[in-house]
Amino acid sequence: MMLRTACRLRRCRDDAARTLARLFACRKGATAITFGAMATVLVGFAGIAVEGGSWYVARRAAQTAADTAAQAAAVAVAFNRPAAAAALETSARNGFTNGSNNTLVTVDHPPATGPNTGDATAVEVRVRRTTPLHFAALFMGGNAAIETRAVARAVIMGGGSACILALGTAGGSLVQEVDLSLGGNASVTAAACSLASNTSIRQFGNSRITAFTLAAVGTVQIGNPNNVTLERPPSSYQPPIQDPFAPDVPGTGIPLPAQSGACTHTNYSVNPNQTRNLSPGRYCGGMDLKGNAVLSPGVYVIQNGDLTANAQASITCPSCTPGNGVTFVYTGEANQIGGPKINGGANIDLIGGTAGYPGILMYQDPRAPAGNAVKLNGGANIRTRGLFYFPSADLTINGNFGGNNTTCKAFIGESITLTGTTEQTVIVDGCQALGLDPATALPQIRVVRLVE
Repeated sequence: MMLRTACRLRRCRDDAARTLARLFACRKGATAITFGAMATVLVGFAGIAVEGGSWYVARRAAQTAADTAAQAAAVAVAFNRPAAAAALETSARNGFTNGSNNTLVTVDHPPATGPNTGDATAVEVRVRRTTPLHFAALFMGGNAAIETRAVARAVIMGGGSACILALGTAGGSLVQEVDLSLGGNASVTAAACSLASNTSIRQFGNSRITAFTLAAVGTVQIGNPNNVTLERPPSSYQPPIQDPFAPDVPGTGIPLPAQSGACTHTNYSVNPNQTRNLSPGRYCGGMDLKGNAVLSPGVYVIQNGDLTANAQASITCPSCTPGNGVTFVYTGEANQIGGPKINGGANIDLIGGTAGYPGILMYQDPRAPAGNAVKLNGGANIRTRGLFYFPSADLTINGNFGGNNTTCKAFIGESITLTGTTEQTVIVDGCQALGLDPATALPQIRVVRLVE
């Protein structure tokens, strides 16, 4: 079959060559006129072919400008910034400046056309450029218009909610400050959830990460790719992640606690070799636990002080169950709001979560001074379930804090550092039983996507 086809092609080529030879050899005027007319048509088709290629390249460039401009505008919207400025700047960087070189860039927020019309989270960008024709003008007029369109918006990434989130001082600015770092021999296993930062993430040294993904408003810096295993590639320059527990967030936000009140106990302590049963209440001046503290379910408000547990301490809640656990609330005067001071040798077995603090084991009042230091020192006898919430603190996690085989564990801090030999298994399985649905209640990662 191929041989017959080749023969036919050769015969056609030879016939065409003989025909052209006869035309060139012919001296009759009619033939010359015919050839001249055919030459005009051939030149026109050649011009269309050449300009068609340039139109394709120009249209591809215009579509790229529209796509990137729409994505930049959607990021700006996520930061509560003007969409038009971001879109026009980005399209100009891609060679399509509004008002220059016969170019018109239109930005609509929300979109004015298409299935996303009226969606305040979406941005529509249209790029139009008029270009003069040359050879093709013989058949198509003097100018041709290239028009492209794109719509983008921030969407919640399916699966992989953030179980380790650094909120960042700037609250989502595009900066290179690193507020989530993993170094030394730290190891984090968070296969069903993600690590996220509203600034940047840095992995270095011999640290290891297994997670659904890494997402940052700034950059994701991976020093040793062989030590990082992700279900989805890391994402830099993404929209800020909202703190779902902030008091001004509808639905899941937690109201600010009373900073003062009637004290149930003042400067409460449990001495070594002593066993005491503790009840929920307001513990002014803090709690100093050196012996055995047996807790009942409920909220333990620690006003103007810390929860201190030394190496011989034992803190347990035998009657706690998922949904009926304990929550330590650190509050008080802003400059006296404390936190946990736990020695790695302590014996701790607790389930977090109460009626007002779903799934939360430790909650620090957001009015605490920015950058206050909180350190969680781990050990083999520390087993916890629940969320550690320190939105204003620089949180450092050392050792095996919280255990490797626990269910539901998550950390939120102003900044978070995992270093030394810490081994964290961060799991969202079981969080729903504590009142934290990973799909809605835990921080959700948003990524900008083209939707049209």
